[in-house]
Amino acid sequence: MALNTLILFILLGGLVTYFVSKVNNKAGAWLTVIISLVALFYVYSLKDSSGEVFNVFNYGNYSLNLVTSNYAWFFSIVMVLVYSMVSFFNPYWMEKVIHPSAYNLFYLLSLGGTLGVFYAKDFLTLFIFWELVVWSSMFIIPLGKSRRASVVYYGISTIGSFAMLYAILMLNVKYGTFDIQSNIQNMSSDPKFAVLFFFLIVMAGLTKLGIFPFYTWLPIAHGNAPHTFSPVLSGGLVKMGGFVAFLMTAVLPTSKVFANHVQIINNPYENYILMILGAISIIIGTLMAIKQDDAKKLIAYSTVSNSGYILIGLAMVDQTGFAGGMMHVFNHAMASGAMFLSFAAVAYRTGTTKISELGGLIKRMPVTFTAYLVAIISLAGIPPMSGFASKWLIYQGLLRKGNMFIAFAAFFGSVGSFMYVFRPLAGAFLGQLSPKHKEIKEVPFWMQLPMLIMSGLTILYGVYPGLMLKYIAKIQETIGLTPLQIDGTKILTPNGMWDSWIVTLVFTIGFIIAAVIYFVLPKAKSVDLMDTYTGGEFIYDPDKYHYSSNYYAPFERLYKNHPSVEKFYDAIALRFHEFGLLVKTWFFNENPAFTVFWISLVMTAIIMWGDKI
Repeated sequence: MALNTLILFILLGGLVTYFVSKVNNKAGAWLTVIISLVALFYVYSLKDSSGEVFNVFNYGNYSLNLVTSNYAWFFSIVMVLVYSMVSFFNPYWMEKVIHPSAYNLFYLLSLGGTLGVFYAKDFLTLFIFWELVVWSSMFIIPLGKSRRASVVYYGISTIGSFAMLYAILMLNVKYGTFDIQSNIQNMSSDPKFAVLFFFLIVMAGLTKLGIFPFYTWLPIAHGNAPHTFSPVLSGGLVKMGGFVAFLMTAVLPTSKVFANHVQIINNPYENYILMILGAISIIIGTLMAIKQDDAKKLIAYSTVSNSGYILIGLAMVDQTGFAGGMMHVFNHAMASGAMFLSFAAVAYRTGTTKISELGGLIKRMPVTFTAYLVAIISLAGIPPMSGFASKWLIYQGLLRKGNMFIAFAAFFGSVGSFMYVFRPLAGAFLGQLSPKHKEIKEVPFWMQLPMLIMSGLTILYGVYPGLMLKYIAKIQETIGLTPLQIDGTKILTPNGMWDSWIVTLVFTIGFIIAAVIYFVLPKAKSVDLMDTYTGGEFIYDPDKYHYSSNYYAPFERLYKNHPSVEKFYDAIALRFHEFGLLVKTWFFNENPAFTVFWISLVMTAIIMWGDKI
């Protein structure tokens, strides 16, 4: 099967699942699983393919073409892995989705669109598939809780889409081609035009990646989308923005095209602007995640923070930081996907993702708890999980170049991540079990499997990071960077060395010692949640005993009145709404007097204009 045939297979498969779902929801959902797995295995087979061109469509002088490359494979395997794992949840959620047939259709359309984006040979192909993903996602999001979430998502996406469209049309007018490699060669000798094109295309990447100031759609869309699509948005579709940032910083490459431009701390100012935006996103995402009581919004804000790490790593375009940024693309996809799936499982059994309404679920859902625990350890950058490897490399790159402010932001984000990932852990899984959840049980095996696979991959690439970094080294060679040096389980950088096996061994020994102490020492008495009293008066509402409400209240008060981009956008929206009401009042008023007034005014203007002629 050729790559263009695969994409056609996925798109047509979406139509088939639509009609099958009309007859049987679960049959359509399981068909989605099968198609996603076929895509996964075929994409994996393209691992060593490079430079092979596939035609999708021809019309006159224009054609849509795909081309294989090692970096396209890296992004696509991450994406299709997220889609295929999440698809196992779909059969169990079909009864809870408003329109299951539409959901299955757009799910596969978005999957096919992402592959088209990563393997696009020209900017026109990239834009068309990009829009296919945007529109498919826009129709899926309102199948959850809120139509407003879809409007916000599309509104922010439109900014990037129009910027990209204008840039590629301008590119075609100037150079007469949409081909990516040809245009990159042309821009290499035209740095002034390259700057304009760079910022226009990067804007599309920033909106999708969720970087400041375009991050506002993430908590709204992720928080309100169907529980089975939120992990795709966070773990998968956000990485499309990372791919665009990769094209503009590494494939262009900015380090050569902008070599004679103003340099800020050993970076072209264009790249440094991206790094600053990434640093701001880390801080904002961290602070906002700490405040959230809804687990889905919390994970969404953590995506804002981790997108900042990805952007910083890619924008450095160096040996260590770039490798860390690329590795973090994978690490965040797996960790955030597992976290979202864990709370999709929680919502499947309890009907809520609000932390203050949960508690003690480790006793009823131990597998879900384990998957979540492993994922948050990776996301927080704690060894021996893979999240530590990618963040360590990003820190190494920042310190080597002397970017102390950005390094501080990255460090702040890691420390803050301990706080926000611990909140759901303590509030939802630990503590005392509410009486209303005493009868719930673990989710079915096919829902446990993808959570365990995604969490398991973070362990695998944490213990053996060289498995991934060796492939990233090939990408570095392709774009002209010095490959990262790997010696077995050792990662060698100009600033130092890290042996993942020794670190894993130390943590394993520490875990065994802690487990022995736990089992040997006396245990605390287990007390039922309602086994208490207050002033001799029994409280019948178990939720009033939950300690997760205002969990970090003392810390949150420190930035309670912080400036808000959301409020700024809301103010702009309010002004447009008021202007719309004014236009409606004057031009579409039901009062006949207004109609007579405007008819008279228009007729007078026509007569006066006619007299002048």
